[in-house]
Amino acid sequence: MIDNMMTRVKVNNEIDLCEIIAGKTKKVEEIRHRIEAALQYERISYFIRWQEPGFFSKLFMQQRPRVVFCVNSAQLDDALRVFDDLQLTESEVHMLGGRSKNKYVYSDH
Repeated sequence: MIDNMMTRVKVNNEIDLCEIIAGKTKKVEEIRHRIEAALQYERISYFIRWQEPGFFSKLFMQQRPRVVFCVNSAQLDDALRVFDDLQLTESEVHMLGGRSKNKYVYSDH
């Protein structure tokens, strides 16, 4: 096994920026595309985490999948400026701002 500086680096530096909370699927897709286009235009690194609700949550509470935008912490200020320019409402997007819970981005060391 080769050990180098990169294997000792904790690589999770992503922030859960926002969650799309609009009710209708068509509206969620519209908002998602607007956010993606704006982030891409400003060259801000991001990824989208889709969180599927459990079977019973879907069945009894009719919950939809959660759509969470995550950005690199080094670009957080730029991403927030993009969201200010988009002027999304609280009924469309819920701002989160916490460390990403993406468990697949961590290094073992």
